[in-house]
Amino acid sequence: MIRKWLAAALIACSFQAFSLQDTADLEASSSHYIRDDLFIFMHTGPGRNYRILGSIEAGTPITVLARDNDAEFTQITDNEGRDGWVESRFVSNTMSQAEQLPIISEKLAESQSALQTAQSENARLRQQLNDARQQVSKLTTTSEEQASEITRLTAKVDSANKDELVTWFTRGGMVAGVGILLGVMLTYLPKRKRRSSEWM
Repeated sequence: MIRKWLAAALIACSFQAFSLQDTADLEASSSHYIRDDLFIFMHTGPGRNYRILGSIEAGTPITVLARDNDAEFTQITDNEGRDGWVESRFVSNTMSQAEQLPIISEKLAESQSALQTAQSENARLRQQLNDARQQVSKLTTTSEEQASEITRLTAKVDSANKDELVTWFTRGGMVAGVGILLGVMLTYLPKRKRRSSEWM
């Protein structure tokens, strides 16, 4: 029994040290408890000289019925329905560590589950972000390639236009040169004599 309560006391101390949960946030099953000592004796009256009814384990929820004039002893009803008197210094309105333990454990499990969910969601969002970045990189590369292709085609069209313009100028010059040459040649051709229409 002593080993059991020593283990419970160590667990309780560890929870206090880490301050996992404020007792004000917990729902208590009773307004008063036996303090987290090992155990205390319950007497038939408000004094140590009264007969001992039995012991009450630490952390037991109790109902306070009355207090003696000196407030050194408190009349209580324990969780087994026994009425008796215990020393007031062992009565506390703070939830016992034994009752806090399962509540804190449950809240800790809920917090761990929420943390795992958040971590999973964070990993999923990171993956989505990486995918989006890769997609943006691909689109940027494609856009740059298309811009380069447009520049190349524009330069090719401009070059073709220049070549076509040169061709037209060349052809026009050739036609003009041939015309001038024909004109010059025609001026040097001998003229035919006109036949006389008069009879000798």
